[in-house]
Amino acid sequence: MLLTLIRHAKSSWSDPSLSDFDRPLNERGNRDAPKMARWFFENIQETPILFTSPANRALSTAKYFEKEFSSVKLNVVDDLYHANLQDYESLILENNHEKHIVIFGHNPTISYVAEEMLKFKTIYLKTCSICQINLIEPNTLIGELNFIKSPKDLA
Repeated sequence: MLLTLIRHAKSSWSDPSLSDFDRPLNERGNRDAPKMARWFFENIQETPILFTSPANRALSTAKYFEKEFSSVKLNVVDDLYHANLQDYESLILENNHEKHIVIFGHNPTISYVAEEMLKFKTIYLKTCSICQINLIEPNTLIGELNFIKSPKDLA
């Protein structure tokens, strides 16, 4: 099974009246997300199932990716906002019959999930970075890194 973890694109802090949940993407985020979505669509083997946090910045990022796939439905999972490792594990295990799942989320948790599955010392996913893991045994959530790609890699 393939697991792809995508950190939301760069968000805006320009309106201090907005809650963390409601922060939108900034100009860079709106530039990086479609670029990364196109690259991802052009370079994957298996059509994925998409899951996202409901927070505006994650949902907006995920919608750019959804747009690249004509037959893929975006699934909003409330537990992915303020998620912990167990929330990610539950979602992955519930869907381990799928060939490829994609999860859009937030740091620090999304980087921590990658670290735990890959047994690396430190992984820090920059905004709009894509980390793809080949789960060796989906029920144990241990995997091998296929790639990590950030918007700067495509510049």
